[in-house]
Amino acid sequence: MAVLLDLDNTVFDSLGIYEFTIREMEKKAKMLGFSSSKEFKKAYETVRAEVKKELPNNPVNRLRILYFKKISELLFGKLDPSFVLKLDSAYFGFFLQGIKDWKKKNSKEFKKILSLLRVLQEAQDLVIITNESLRTQLLKLSVLFPKDIQYKLVTSEESGAEKPSALIFNKALSGADPKKSYIIGDSLKDDIGGGLAFGLEAFYLKSPISSAKTKSVLEKKILEGKEYWESPDLSSVLNYILSLEKGIVL
Repeated sequence: MAVLLDLDNTVFDSLGIYEFTIREMEKKAKMLGFSSSKEFKKAYETVRAEVKKELPNNPVNRLRILYFKKISELLFGKLDPSFVLKLDSAYFGFFLQGIKDWKKKNSKEFKKILSLLRVLQEAQDLVIITNESLRTQLLKLSVLFPKDIQYKLVTSEESGAEKPSALIFNKALSGADPKKSYIIGDSLKDDIGGGLAFGLEAFYLKSPISSAKTKSVLEKKILEGKEYWESPDLSSVLNYILSLEKGIVL
């Protein structure tokens, strides 16, 4: 039995923190070696579009260090390793600070999520399953979860394929019965579609943490003839799974 859990925009607001990170790099552009914030923004947007076009279906297109390599070549006409590594270090410094700020801002709800995970890990294996590089996700997890949260990590990098591929799901479900396992994620195609193909009970999240005005109600939906759950937040899903596994609701 296992609970497969996507990371970005499932456990925390990765998109919001990414936008914060880029804004911070724009603000510090001169310190990072650019003539202005505008120069950084233009260069970043140019190389990002270029990489996405060159590698449309390759997970490498998410690697910021590749963007920064291309920025070096664009600005200087050559590769400057020190410049590239400086940008990469700054990017992850801001990103990890963004995670810490998000946890602080959403302290009450995130503590509830951690409490639910602590109870759930006693009944199920927790498996983080993600379409990202191992190093990137290790950095995020180093500031996201406390050490008493026990989980396995399966990335597309080490699986040789991204979700919804059978390769990454097979690796994540090693030793687990799919009929007694679950998938939680924010992508209908990658998480929900991939999980349903394996017979997992699937939960689609609208947001890691919902507003106080949102009702914590799960709704049944249909994807290509198969049922899945739609939930306003992660806590609602974890509570539901716990109620099924142990009759516990927190």
